[in-house]
Amino acid sequence: MTQPAPYGPEVRIRIGGPAGFGIKAAGQSLSRVFARSGYHCFDLTEYPSLIKGGHNTYHLRISARPILSHVMATDILVALDRFTMAEHVRELTAGGAVIYDPADFEPNETDTLSRGDLCLVPVPLMQIVRDAGGMKVMRNVAALGATLGHMEFPLDGLVRSIRAQFAHKAPEIAEQNIVIATEGYRHATEVKCAFPYTLGVPDSPFDSISVDGNEAIGLGALAAGIGLYCAYPMTPASSLLNFMAKHGENAGVVVKHTEDELAAMNMVVGGAFGGTRSMCASAGGGFALMVEAYGLAGVSESACVVGLLTRPGPATGMPTWTEQSDLRFALHASQGEFCRIVFAPGDHQEAFDLTWKAFNLADVLQTPVIVLGDSYLSDNRSTCAPFDMQNVSIDRGQLVSEGDLADHPELKDPSGRYLRYRVTDSGVSTRVLPGVEGAVQLVNSYEHDEAGYGAQAESATVRTQQNTKRLKKIALAESIVPPPNRFGPDSAPLSILCFGTTKMPALQALDWLAADGIAVNLLQIVTLAPFPAAEVSRFIDSAAQTLVIEGNATGQLEGLVREQCLRAPDHRLRRSDGRPFSPELIYATVSGLLGKPVTLTQAGTIAPQDGE
Repeated sequence: MTQPAPYGPEVRIRIGGPAGFGIKAAGQSLSRVFARSGYHCFDLTEYPSLIKGGHNTYHLRISARPILSHVMATDILVALDRFTMAEHVRELTAGGAVIYDPADFEPNETDTLSRGDLCLVPVPLMQIVRDAGGMKVMRNVAALGATLGHMEFPLDGLVRSIRAQFAHKAPEIAEQNIVIATEGYRHATEVKCAFPYTLGVPDSPFDSISVDGNEAIGLGALAAGIGLYCAYPMTPASSLLNFMAKHGENAGVVVKHTEDELAAMNMVVGGAFGGTRSMCASAGGGFALMVEAYGLAGVSESACVVGLLTRPGPATGMPTWTEQSDLRFALHASQGEFCRIVFAPGDHQEAFDLTWKAFNLADVLQTPVIVLGDSYLSDNRSTCAPFDMQNVSIDRGQLVSEGDLADHPELKDPSGRYLRYRVTDSGVSTRVLPGVEGAVQLVNSYEHDEAGYGAQAESATVRTQQNTKRLKKIALAESIVPPPNRFGPDSAPLSILCFGTTKMPALQALDWLAADGIAVNLLQIVTLAPFPAAEVSRFIDSAAQTLVIEGNATGQLEGLVREQCLRAPDHRLRRSDGRPFSPELIYATVSGLLGKPVTLTQAGTIAPQDGE
């Protein structure tokens, strides 16, 4: 086998150049064009943590069939500088095309690695911009027009995309960009070359939306009826704050850009006390500052949702790259023991679904719930079916929001005090909101008796009652949290375990393997706490051999499996260089484990090794 074969028309485009030249904005404009035409799209943005300078790339995968992740290969490289050409030429597939401005550079043998199979396409990008009276940053728009022209794809979608992108600015800005894009398109149609990739409008268009993970989380929060969102900007969670700020007012949400992450978490606990559905989000470094108040939510039994959108650490780490190394941090954050719920969405649909479900679980269990994501989810866009609001349900749990406490005598002690932390068989006490007549309550960070008072809290009896009460919620949680997702045949020569966004490239690899007649199944662990030990144990026991795939260096998921299931996986594939797993890497790893070793190139080309 050479390349894992695209199913139907598929093209992979990479745009690269210096930061500050609109690489991501240009790529997303192109993505909107193809998505709105009915193609399936998935993008991958890679950029350093610099405001200007450094090297940025945007990789877009376009297919007539459903796609599940990015891929390594590039068919069309738009090189806005020589460095992009030299850095990414290895990723070009056989016969790949390079669009460049000859005024910037002329590719030499070093740039092309002496490859004679490449289609070099010079386009006078800067001259097109100058003729339209534009600025250098607009070269990317000329390149988009040229790309569509050479692909023989209609220009009108790009015109609409540009107008939408610049709708908030003066009309002449959009029109100038349209002139530049049109001239790039015209140049491509007039200067013919043997361009290897064309796409037409699909016969059966895919009705979709295009969202990144943070937009999906934000939409899930809005669907759940969020009333308060608090955050301090920290990559990759910052765009979620931007999304909520943009849409919160129309949805009746109070959105607060706090002075730091400590304030964000404390305000969310306060919002939960008042009865509003409340959420905050940050990266690992910001969540480290939230941990004390996260514990306050645990002891005060406050219903709130926390987005932990991770990047490589420790400390500042690699702010714009991805990793799954905060799993153990999420599971054990804050001192002491209480019911912790941790969800890990595997794709954009799950980011939406698990977020609105997180709000329900927080209310039902009266405990904080973590939505654990990463930069691969937060930053990258995918087309998916429109989210079905009919599937969203609201469950506020045991809640009294109005009336008089006299109507609920079971919630009071003989002296008439409201028992906010009444001991129950489930561990959940009925919550009465401030404003209900007679429901005077005391909430603080101390251990407390049933009424919330700390006067007797250091009594061994009271401590045991309240600690046991809170921990009883774990059994209830185990019965209502989302179970693992299983994919593939019931039996297979290899079984894969993963969590979070590793699901996307893993499923894409499984699709390719199945097409080659190789059966593999997969268990995606959706809820990390409480850990689904019984389901995972059954999966491992039924497996011929197992492979754990995770984006960290120390095998945090594997350690969790060993701890909770007393079982050791047979194989492991880990990555901790800031890059997501590619389906080609997973394909090659699985093939090797099944006795069919292959050679994997930087372009994602896969071929049997000699003698195979």
